[in-house]
This record gives sequence, structure tokens and C-alpha cells, in this order.
Amino acid sequence: MRILQYMTLEGLLASYAAWQERWREPTLTALLVLLSSEVFLNIPLARSHSYISAVMAVMWLLLIVVTTVIATRKRVAMAGMFVSSIAALIANVLRIDEPGTLTLCVAAASAAVFMLLLSVVVWAAVYGPGPVTHHRVRGAIVIYLAIALAFAALYELLITLLPGAISAVGSQDDYLVVGQSLMYYSLSTLTSIGYGDLLPIHPLARSLSTLESVIGQLFPAILIARVIALETCQRTTEPR
Repeated sequence: MRILQYMTLEGLLASYAAWQERWREPTLTALLVLLSSEVFLNIPLARSHSYISAVMAVMWLLLIVVTTVIATRKRVAMAGMFVSSIAALIANVLRIDEPGTLTLCVAAASAAVFMLLLSVVVWAAVYGPGPVTHHRVRGAIVIYLAIALAFAALYELLITLLPGAISAVGSQDDYLVVGQSLMYYSLSTLTSIGYGDLLPIHPLARSLSTLESVIGQLFPAILIARVIALETCQRTTEPR
């Protein structure tokens, strides 16, 4: 009986691994849709104290967690993403009516951890061995957007602890408006556009902005080089 149960368990695990491998790359496309909606629709169009926007944000977060769990095999990363997402979810719900320092810090820090872990997980899926597919290219865009979201969360944590660190951005007046401003600032910094309407004032804000701008310049170069290397390796190993 124990052997039968073991074989059944092994069979289930094998089936799950095969299913996970089959959907690992298509999940990258799903992640791109979710993150793009979050960055370009949900955050910019959110209104202060809008419960509809809060529910939408929670739903997107849960969907991102689910698709990321499907896409990853790293248990430590899965545990970290689960814990950080739950912490961010609770803190975001609490700060709708009480945007205090504690809830803002927990929400921002948890979101930053989640996005950084998401970047690591997707990086492993995008640049792992195997053919270069359109899903992988979309996964690389997911990493780029996740970096922007992670830095936006770090900026929010910074201005919560150091009000006035970034010009024209408040810390606790209206957290949805703050989120819109910081997402805009993060993308402007990452792409090195720099319109000049929001400026880093505190030295830590300047250091963080400089780091993001450097990553924004290096990541496309690394992406192109890695994709070319994978494609070249695949062609050289194919039988002629």
C-alpha cells in the first residue's frame, strides 16, 4: 500500500512538473499583460479612496502571484513572494482609510521585495537553456516593468521616512496620487527621459535614482547580448 501511495505521489509530482514545464513560458506572456495593465492602466487611472481601484490592485496582485508560482521552481522564491504579497495586500487594505507611516512602509517594502523576487524568477525563466521564443522576449519586458515597479515602491518607502526627498511628492496626503507620481517618476528615471517636473532632493533619493537610470541603460544591452548568445548557441547545437 505504501509503495502504491508513493508511486501515486511520484506520478502526481511528475504530472505537475510536466504541466508546469508546458505552461512556464506562456505564463511569461500572461505576466506581461498583468504588469502592463498595472503600470499603464490601474495605477495612472486610480482615484483617491476608490475601493474599486483597491480591489483591482488586489486582483492584479493575486493574479501575478498565481502566474509566478506556476512559472517558478524555486521554493525559497515562492515562499518569499507569497509572504511579501500577503503583507502588501494587508497593508494596502489597511492604508486605504489610515495611510499611516507603518502601513505605508510595510506596503512599500513588501511590494519592492515582491517585484525584486519576481524579476529574479522571470530572469531564470527567460535566460535559461532552450530556444528563444516570443514568450521569453515578453518575459524580458516583464523584468523591465518589474524593476520600475520595485523602484517606485522604494521611492515611496523613502519619502515616507524622509518627506520631501523627491520634489512635489507628498508622503501621506493621498497614497494613490503618490503612487501615480512615483510610478511616473520611476519610469522617467529608468528610461532616462527626465522631464524635470519631479526631482530627487535628498542624497539618498539621488543615489537611488542614479542606480535606476544605470540599470535602465544596461538592461537593454544585456538583454540583446543574452538573446543573441542563446540563439547562437541553439543554432550551433542543432543537427545539420
